[in-house]
Amino acid sequence: MSVDRPSTFTFDIEEIQKTVIRKILRSRKYQALDIPEDTIMQLWQQESSKTKNWKEAEKNVREKLHQIIAPYLGDPDYSLAEQQLLEACQNGEAAVQNWCKDMLLSHSSSKERMPHMDVFYQKLFEKIGRPQSIQDLACAMNPFAFPWMNLPKSTVYYAYDLHHPRINLINRFFGIQRLQSLAKVQDILINTPEIHTDAAFFFKEAHRFEARSKGCCRDFFRRIQTDWLVVTLPAENLTGQHGMRDRQRRLMDKAIEGSGWDMVEFEIETEMVFCIHKYG
Repeated sequence: MSVDRPSTFTFDIEEIQKTVIRKILRSRKYQALDIPEDTIMQLWQQESSKTKNWKEAEKNVREKLHQIIAPYLGDPDYSLAEQQLLEACQNGEAAVQNWCKDMLLSHSSSKERMPHMDVFYQKLFEKIGRPQSIQDLACAMNPFAFPWMNLPKSTVYYAYDLHHPRINLINRFFGIQRLQSLAKVQDILINTPEIHTDAAFFFKEAHRFEARSKGCCRDFFRRIQTDWLVVTLPAENLTGQHGMRDRQRRLMDKAIEGSGWDMVEFEIETEMVFCIHKYG
């Protein structure tokens, strides 16, 4: 009598998942970035549901992950940046603000905003009021713009990003600014913060989130607990040769469709600003 045995070619899905995730996390490209494991897990679950070929799924995960971490490639030396911050502290507020400017210029999003940073926040706060609490979602270097916001030190400022070294530096900066150290490594698409704030900043990321998971902004916006959700998007592509305004408005209209929220739009230079009044 023959006994059926499991095929030696039957793969354990969970083992494949663990192997792929472990391999990506340990790869030279991603190891130094210390990407949260749950980010790669979500991408694997998303991509492996589309194909039975796990090698194809792994390839797609790597492509999606590259889209997510591309802004971190070419980041500054965070250990050196911290030393420079401490040195700037010895020379007064002007030196610290110059250090902040250097950090903002090191990232494409805040670099584009830098020439009109004062005007940006002045006009924004004219629309939404001066928030006493902020959650800065996928924050990048934006917390270093705090000196241009002209907000009091009593402001409660939460900041979320995927990159450990960046978050550590932001918390160091918050401490020097006498703000609470509320920056945290967190994949906000998977684990959206469960706090309520006066304002939530989501600057130049909504289109990238849509590239990661099409249609995700609709549910994501609904999970964010805030009176005002401020979303910005580029009005032009990086070369400035192609306008993106109609595409970005379609993204935003679809994301808030049926919500009943009021949305005000304005533009500063080539940055579209959408102020969504959710509560309050």
